[in-house]
Amino acid sequence: MAVPAPTVEVLPSHANEEASKESAARPPAVDLKDATTADHAMEEALPPTRLVLVVMIAVIQGYTLIGPLQHDFKTQMKIGDSGAGASAAFTQAAALVQWGKFAMTLGQNFLFYHLDPVKRVYVATAGMLVGTLLPPLIVFTFGNRWLGWVFLSFGCIGLSLGTFEATFLAAITPLGPLTKSWAIMGFPGAFAIVNVFGGLLLYAGLPVVVLFWYIVFGLPVGIFVFARFIVPKLKALSSDTAKCNVLSSNKQASILHSLRHAASWMPMLIPFMAANIVGHFVMEGALPANFNAFNDHQVPLLGRRENDHLLDKRLFFVVFFVFVGLGDMASRRFAYCLVLDTHLKNFIALSIGIACSVLGMYLTVLGVGLVSWASVFLTFWGQGFNYAVSSKFIDRFIPREHNCAAYSFWMFAGSAGAIAGATMVDLIRGWICHGDVYLHECISHHHR
Repeated sequence: MAVPAPTVEVLPSHANEEASKESAARPPAVDLKDATTADHAMEEALPPTRLVLVVMIAVIQGYTLIGPLQHDFKTQMKIGDSGAGASAAFTQAAALVQWGKFAMTLGQNFLFYHLDPVKRVYVATAGMLVGTLLPPLIVFTFGNRWLGWVFLSFGCIGLSLGTFEATFLAAITPLGPLTKSWAIMGFPGAFAIVNVFGGLLLYAGLPVVVLFWYIVFGLPVGIFVFARFIVPKLKALSSDTAKCNVLSSNKQASILHSLRHAASWMPMLIPFMAANIVGHFVMEGALPANFNAFNDHQVPLLGRRENDHLLDKRLFFVVFFVFVGLGDMASRRFAYCLVLDTHLKNFIALSIGIACSVLGMYLTVLGVGLVSWASVFLTFWGQGFNYAVSSKFIDRFIPREHNCAAYSFWMFAGSAGAIAGATMVDLIRGWICHGDVYLHECISHHHR
């Protein structure tokens, strides 16, 4: 049986020309995965914008009011450390920092939905300025000891911090991971400046109110640096044709859109949220408990009942915060040097950080001066390490349009742990003191 020859349709020459033109005009197919990888590679090649560290330090210095300055604030209010009455009210007022942070890490996405991230940074900085201004102006300068000022101050600080942190980290993501690695150093940097260098100045005789004013005046400097040097770089990305795709790929979805597509990113974020809860609980509970336990003029280094081997309290906490800074800074830099390119590697890293935090809490409740330095090093190593590991993971594995939502939920979870820790400060102090009062430790009255 004869097989008919295939027919070939011959197009006229002008039809061939039209087909060729149409083919040439049609954009080539783009592999979205390859495009995303290319954008990430371009981000990684961007030089670091180190001035983000200045902005982060300026704002986070307001957060340092939960450190030793919290006890100075409490002392200026003529409130003791008994854990009852005004002391308990002050503890709950200080916990508003964590409640505010908890509310605004997510709440800002609804309350300020009409504002872009840059404008949210400005709003957060203004709120932080109000919160940090109240203690030195109203309490120290005018001598007004109304307890409501404590609630207003810590409340403004918490709401502003919750708005700032997630927004700022998401806003600078287009500037690349090298820039992000500098930004996250703002936390340990701020605490080191205020509590180590500031603590040394206080030990040398500087009035504590000067340190409060320094924090206030640092905020306008930070916002100037942000407006003058950081924002123009973000705008320059959109005008640079070679880099505009990087900015486009970082365009953030609305929080409602991210929630509708939560299945694509939320499950992988849950372990990092859990680690943030543990780290913040230990950090925000153990740290203030140390201030309220080692509350005499002098601190016994070798045990609660020691009357020898005493160290001036100011100097003790200077060394204390040296270990805070060493643990926090070193762990963040170390984490950014690790190659965590799989989920398993990230989970192992998280486990190490959690173990350090738990061990730090155990050593804290021993109530021994020298041991507390080791405990705080481990506590902040664990938290700083997991902070950097989580930040890297979000930028690398979470779909970029959900970057801001992921940071918000991750910090929301951490704030829940911080609230639990901050509201249990008196309980943790009880674990340290065992309900007893010692000659130089766990005293019930207040000392400067």
